[in-house]
Amino acid sequence: MNDELESLLVSGKEIDKKLVAEMLEPYIRIDRETCDIRPLSSWSDLKANIKVLLYLIARKAMVALGLPLPEERASATEIMQKTGMKKGTVNPALRYLFEDRVLEQSEDRKYYVPNHAIEKVKTMINEANRQSK
Repeated sequence: MNDELESLLVSGKEIDKKLVAEMLEPYIRIDRETCDIRPLSSWSDLKANIKVLLYLIARKAMVALGLPLPEERASATEIMQKTGMKKGTVNPALRYLFEDRVLEQSEDRKYYVPNHAIEKVKTMINEANRQSK
C-alpha cells in the first residue's frame, strides 16, 4: 500500500469522540449507571428530529464509553420512552431522518446514526441553532 494514501484510511467502527462530545454537551448528560439521558434546559428548545438524533448519538457515546447498554440501536418505542416525546412526534421525525439518510434501520426495526452521518448530524444541529436565534 502506498504510504501517502495511509492518511485516507479510517475505520467504520470508530467514532470521533470529540465531535460527539461537542454535539451532546450543550443538551444532555448521561447517567453512567442507568444509561438514561439527563436533558439540560437547552433541550426543551430543540425540534423533535434534533432530539431524536441527539438521543441516538448519546447511545453511540454510551457504547463507546463501555457503559452497560446492550447496543446503540433503539426502537421507536424506546426513543419515545427515553426522551419523553409522544408517538405522533417521534414517528414522523424518524421517518424524515430515515428518508434523509441520516438514520439507518436494522432488520429488527431499530434505528441508529451510522458513523458516516455524524458530520451531517453536526451540521443539522448547527443549522437548527441558527434558526432558533
